[in-house]
Amino acid sequence: MIEKVVRRPLRGGRPSRGQAQEPVERILETATRLFASRGFAGTSIDQVAAICGAGKDTIYRRFPSKVALFEAVVEHARARALAQVPDLSAIDGEPLERLERLLRIFLTINMEPDLIALKRITFSEAVVLERAGPAVGQPDPLMTRLVDAVVTAQQAGSLGAGDPEALAAHLIHALVSIPTTDAMLGGATYAAPDALDAHFTTTWQWLLRGVSGRGN
Repeated sequence: MIEKVVRRPLRGGRPSRGQAQEPVERILETATRLFASRGFAGTSIDQVAAICGAGKDTIYRRFPSKVALFEAVVEHARARALAQVPDLSAIDGEPLERLERLLRIFLTINMEPDLIALKRITFSEAVVLERAGPAVGQPDPLMTRLVDAVVTAQQAGSLGAGDPEALAAHLIHALVSIPTTDAMLGGATYAAPDALDAHFTTTWQWLLRGVSGRGN
């Protein structure tokens, strides 16, 4: 006869890392949707708590203010964006092709509605968010990957010599910042995929060939 074993629930002990992260992820996902759809002023901790099912005390223990919660939402969005960007070694093609593909990935990610909405809030609520104190500068891993791609293309002779960080910044501005700024300001110039692709293709060709026409 096999004796029946009664399993008693364990008491005490710390929750696993995954269990501890579950409410935080739920809070951040809910706050992202609310900030993106209602703006900073139109979103409250009460609303986040009611929709995500977490108590206000639970939220305030992790995020002591609405500004702190918004900053955490922005960092969460940046982490998700970084997760979508492959390492340069994972992109096929010659160095210049890999740089182009990486920039296209950047453009696609930055045009995501939630990121556009969060950028709009960051700019429109700059005075409010400044009350949290200046952020400590940290290296941007997305820009680091882009700079590495520029350096690789330069070493292959596909791009001219020059400061790779400055070159990467100009590429981002011309190819990514123009359409994302238009979207952030409520424009629809690049809303259609064909329009966005045409912008990238035309601008990329101008950057590579120059606009004077003297080299053609």
